[in-house]
Amino acid sequence: MTPKWKKVLIGFSLALGVLIVLTIAGGFVAYRYFIAPLISKTLAMPEGLNRTGVLVGEGFLSKSVYIQDARLGTISDIAFGEFDPSPGPEVAIVGTRGAVFLDDNAKAKSSVMFSVRAGHVNILDVDGDGISEYLDRGGGWQDVSLIDHKGNAMWTYGGMPGVDDITAGNINRNGILEFVVGFNGAGGVRLLDRNAKEKWKQSDRNVWHVELVDVNADGSLEIIHSNAAGEMIVRDKEGKVVHKAKPGPYFSHFSLCRWPTKKAQQYALLAENDIIWLFDFFGKSVAQFDAPISGTLGHARGTPTKIQNDHPEYFAAVVEFSNWNRSILYVYGSDKKLVYQEIIPEACASITSLSLNSRGKETLLLGCHGKVWKYSVFDG
Repeated sequence: MTPKWKKVLIGFSLALGVLIVLTIAGGFVAYRYFIAPLISKTLAMPEGLNRTGVLVGEGFLSKSVYIQDARLGTISDIAFGEFDPSPGPEVAIVGTRGAVFLDDNAKAKSSVMFSVRAGHVNILDVDGDGISEYLDRGGGWQDVSLIDHKGNAMWTYGGMPGVDDITAGNINRNGILEFVVGFNGAGGVRLLDRNAKEKWKQSDRNVWHVELVDVNADGSLEIIHSNAAGEMIVRDKEGKVVHKAKPGPYFSHFSLCRWPTKKAQQYALLAENDIIWLFDFFGKSVAQFDAPISGTLGHARGTPTKIQNDHPEYFAAVVEFSNWNRSILYVYGSDKKLVYQEIIPEACASITSLSLNSRGKETLLLGCHGKVWKYSVFDG
């Protein structure tokens, strides 16, 4: 005869097994009929992005390929300066897999492939010697790296709960670059020395994006970052909060942009609610640009551009939707009116405007996957 306590244990085990089965079945039903359709709906491409091509300003700009090299990956930075050991400046085209340096005729002077898997990469000169390094800012929830000029990782930094972003600057005004890292979850904000050794850590949650900016024009850099609450946080070199603001739209992934000219001060730029916003670093909106179809899920970057000598600088912005391999290019006149809009069937993660000849007129360059598009005012 089975002891009473064994009967109770067997009954409890059976009940627990039934409960587990019901829970699994219930979870499957909930996922199959409620959660999965919601995720699918959330990740489905917005209807406006299904079409591609020029929507506004057909014939205003001419478009051609400036450089094409699939080995580079997605182009995440375009810059002009002295980055390569060869004499003279060059146009640096930096992607997620490598970089190429071009002369005035867009001919390659040299190139490098990265030995590490990188996310969004920015070019920088760590030693001030005219030879570039590369900062792998990751892609959210992944390790970040400092890469040397030959493409090898000098160091990698990360760990739980995952890095969201990293930036570099001489925050201590000692001529040596430091690195500010924003973590996901409750990882907070951290300052690293040039060898990735942690110097301090301050608490915050979901530090989506981080930059270094001279907010007060006093020669010192402050830390600007967003967080889970959608706030704009300003910190000093010790990481202490000196200002906190909550802009109207949710403040998450932003970029730095000068406006209305390249010599003007910097602002924080983001796309939200079909508007491209520019905020000062106290959370005040200084400009808004109507950006049809830009929605709320894109990453925005912008630049003033002198694409016509006899006209004030235009303002160009690209909103990237990496989930759907789409981007939208917007160009605005000095009155902030939209003069050009194009939906591009590529993820375009960089934009700049450079004078590629001696006439002073600039060319708008848009970095996409393995390709840089060149835009100029149509002369026909």
